[in-house]
Amino acid sequence: MAKRLPPRIAPDFKGNYYIFYSRNGRSQRVSLRTNNLFKAELRFEGWLEQRRKDTYIEEDPYIQDCLEYWMDQWIRGRMLSENRYPAVVNNLNAYFGKMRVSQITRNESAVYIELRRSAQIGRNCASDATIRHEMTKLRACLGFMCTRVEPRERRLSRDIIPFIEPPQAVAPRDRVLNQAEIKQLRQFCSALVWQGPGRAISNRISKVGRFITLAMETAQRKTAILELKWEQVDFERRIITFNPYGRNQTIKRRPPVPISSRLIPLLARYHEERVNDYVCDSVNDCHEAIKRVGKELQIDGLSAHVFRHTWATNAVIDGKPIEQVAAFLGDTVDTVRKNYIHLTPDYLRSVVD
Repeated sequence: MAKRLPPRIAPDFKGNYYIFYSRNGRSQRVSLRTNNLFKAELRFEGWLEQRRKDTYIEEDPYIQDCLEYWMDQWIRGRMLSENRYPAVVNNLNAYFGKMRVSQITRNESAVYIELRRSAQIGRNCASDATIRHEMTKLRACLGFMCTRVEPRERRLSRDIIPFIEPPQAVAPRDRVLNQAEIKQLRQFCSALVWQGPGRAISNRISKVGRFITLAMETAQRKTAILELKWEQVDFERRIITFNPYGRNQTIKRRPPVPISSRLIPLLARYHEERVNDYVCDSVNDCHEAIKRVGKELQIDGLSAHVFRHTWATNAVIDGKPIEQVAAFLGDTVDTVRKNYIHLTPDYLRSVVD
């Protein structure tokens, strides 16, 4: 009986490289789509790695394999925010990827936290909130490997699952704009046209000006505003439907919101100046631009969340019913009551009067 050869690469008569291997006693080949030996060897290494993952079931796999199974079977095609996960996985893999599950100790959590804080992993110095988010995703991945990964033979024993210790939860961001700052921002953003190197000369209201105005008037989350398209804006009914047709609602609900009298004329101008389907031109983040506005106006702590928190705070102080505030924000009544009940005009009034 002929000896079965291991997988190998070889060129055909045209010089194109193929992988030759055996499966179920039959010879097989796969094209590497190149006649360059260096590229062929790199692709062959990737093929061998994928074959190892598909063929061999390990009782103590590498973290990078766990993260890949989790992404393939649980995240892609299931999570509406799946585009946010690759960056998280890349950061986790940079430190934990080549470790086996059982090799991770409690100390590894502390090392990862310091590497992320100092930007030795990732592009920038990460906040504790970001690091906590990433490490809880690693916890979720390991939980998935114990209970949901397929085939069932890949499921891990909880005895080898390490203790992942993320940073402590950070205090809620409670920065609230005062009335002078709100007036200052409204005036500034209503005519904000930024010119400069790399920018085409234009009289259009800048993206960050539109974003801040929408955030202050609608109190919606950053992603919902950045992803807003003109087809979701109904000028006749004066309604913005932040959840687009066909998108399922998540726990971070996107409610339909009435357009305020202050916003209507500004939206009309934005519509006349539109360059594509997006109200804010693109879904690209505007965090740095918001910080620049804060610096120019000398408003400390300006961020996308501050506009939402300010709106909710003022609505409750003005005596708006908690249920209506929750519906406008897309939050649960319990969440709004927990965060804002102390601001209601009659809070604990019966105790003292």
